[in-house]
Amino acid sequence: MSDPRGSNVTRLGPSIARVALATTFAASASVLVNFALVHLAISFDPTLTHYAHFRLSDYGTLTGLGVLCAGAAWYLVAHNVTEPRTMFFRVAVVSMLILWIPDVWLYVKHEPTRAVSYLVVMHLAVALITYNSLVFGAPVGQRVSNESAPSPLVPDNEDGATTRVRRAQWVVMMIAIALEFGTGLIGMLYVPFNRASGWLSHRGEVIYVVHALLGALLGLAALALTSHVLRSSNHRIDRIAAVSGLCGVSIGAVGGVLCVSHALRLLGMALMFVGVSVAFFGYLIPMIDDTHPLESTSTTA
Repeated sequence: MSDPRGSNVTRLGPSIARVALATTFAASASVLVNFALVHLAISFDPTLTHYAHFRLSDYGTLTGLGVLCAGAAWYLVAHNVTEPRTMFFRVAVVSMLILWIPDVWLYVKHEPTRAVSYLVVMHLAVALITYNSLVFGAPVGQRVSNESAPSPLVPDNEDGATTRVRRAQWVVMMIAIALEFGTGLIGMLYVPFNRASGWLSHRGEVIYVVHALLGALLGLAALALTSHVLRSSNHRIDRIAAVSGLCGVSIGAVGGVLCVSHALRLLGMALMFVGVSVAFFGYLIPMIDDTHPLESTSTTA
């Protein structure tokens, strides 16, 4: 954009080092605050001392992975979206709502109400700390130039047209991820966590196999969509969404493989949750992009 004197104002995204520093601070502060909240919960109710989700290895691992993904998301948004803070805020709000789904599930399973309430507060604290640390710790700057230059946020098309992927395609992928997430939650209820290492469980085999098959189909769909977008769409938001979705599905697949081993099961479940979240939010980006036209078109291969 230009100022009244005709100068160009170019948006400068934060450097990788600046984002990494802000991400490290957010992760450290989040873990520290969660540690204090856990200590407070146990002080009020000593019976929660051995509550599984109050172990540092449990919430520390999930917090670190979640903040790391948020840092990567902020770097991509800050460098590729016209209004990065608006977009990132929307993603943060939706992320917060998604993070509360497992808490609701724990409540439905009749786990201690006070413990679940603290988990809700812990997730909210992580979201607030992470958002503010990234947005204000690694802000988007501006540079004023008297020379006119094309904006890096605009696709380089010869005819100036912007080809977008249809919204329906992103919606279908989000629905598929929601189904995969739902079968995973059901699997947590019927498939014992402390089962021996192995590909199949003697309890809950059906839901286990359905979850695996849905994951395989989702992986193929994500790969096909990414290939189609990279060949057919010339819009950066669509490309970021497709690649982010594929990365999230891949992370979830790695987590699923790790769950085969009893020793790595907690890490595997954490990776599956992070992967599903990354994929869902990746496919959500085009849906909340203000520049997406109401009638989207997609070229054919």
